[in-house]
Amino acid sequence: MINVLIIDDREEKVKLIKKILVDGCNLPLENIESADSIASGRRKLTEKVYDLLLLDLVLPLFSNEDPDPKGGLNFISELKGSAAMKTPIQIIGLTENINAYETKKGEFERLLFSVILCKQGSSDWIQQVKEKVDYAIRIKEAILKTINDNNKFDIGLICALQEEYNQMLDAFGGDTKWRNFEIEDYPYRFKTIEITTASNNVVRVIAATAGRPGVVPTAVLATTMYNLFKVQSVFMTGFSAGFPSKDLALGDVMVAKSIEDYANGKLIDDPANTVELLKEIHQVEASTELVTKIQEYASKPETRATLNAKVERANLKVNSRDNYAIQVSATCCGPFVVTSNDFVNQIKRDNRKLEGLDMEGYGLYLTSHLLTKRVKKDALWLKGIGDFANPQKSDGYHDTCSFTSATLLHMFIKEYM
Repeated sequence: MINVLIIDDREEKVKLIKKILVDGCNLPLENIESADSIASGRRKLTEKVYDLLLLDLVLPLFSNEDPDPKGGLNFISELKGSAAMKTPIQIIGLTENINAYETKKGEFERLLFSVILCKQGSSDWIQQVKEKVDYAIRIKEAILKTINDNNKFDIGLICALQEEYNQMLDAFGGDTKWRNFEIEDYPYRFKTIEITTASNNVVRVIAATAGRPGVVPTAVLATTMYNLFKVQSVFMTGFSAGFPSKDLALGDVMVAKSIEDYANGKLIDDPANTVELLKEIHQVEASTELVTKIQEYASKPETRATLNAKVERANLKVNSRDNYAIQVSATCCGPFVVTSNDFVNQIKRDNRKLEGLDMEGYGLYLTSHLLTKRVKKDALWLKGIGDFANPQKSDGYHDTCSFTSATLLHMFIKEYM
């Protein structure tokens, strides 16, 4: 709905105009404000954005002063050249003075605004006001639709760390393929790209990095993606830890079909005078549709072959004989960088099906779950296994894991979205 400012020093005329706007145009009274002088109108236009300005042509500079026959026109000229005042989409002059109407009409129209002669006893001017208001409403709706369309994306991509993000940008074609997308008052530096899929659909993608590890930064960024850009799906790539097994090697890509918060519960003193965590298991499932699709895609031999070929071309294979696999598994998440075999074994005792852990995934999955009401929100976590959460933990696979997980996602989007 539009916001209207009326500048007129005649109280009865202001009341009449408000009645027309409320009763005839269905505008809420709280969306209509008034000023009785050029000075008070100038102050309001400095403080707030109005969509429509209705003003008398004959206006006083200050309240309770004699009106200036050129007050309205002079104020419009001032408004047009002012950086401090916010010019409304539409400006309409209203006057009962036929001489002012005849002499100022041409100058108003030269400034691309219109003047309405308010003849007493005639309803023609009321109908003209209604038409102008209706036009202002339609113009604002069109502007908002354009803004919303420009800000609407199909997919959100997020990474916790800048090093993960850089590899993701490379996996999707390199930084030159992306376009910067600035949103005022948000702390993120968004980038966008369009991907043409195998079915010839164009998928609009918006990406950003949280810039730090942890559940909270990821949840905040994911919420921004869902609410600001109206994406249906948010994907997360990067590197994580895996639990040692014969089926899992460093560099493999893990897709989380569920993520559990391993650090949720109650801390108590146990008989040995140590602190014990009484766990409350909270687990969030990924989108069944996305998991089913990526399981199908990962099971194709050509998927793994293509993935490894792309990693090799990027010169990111840590060992020349590495042959990175794709695994869909249950994972867990918590606030710690883990380098302890005992801690990993304790987590595995609580849930033997867990295969990996990180510090962010639970925030992503919980956010998608909580924000799913009328419109379904999907999320999928894909990360490469950079270490086994033991004392031998190192950074040697970080770039490889970040690139490999993002490359798999890029391939998946092109094939299935």
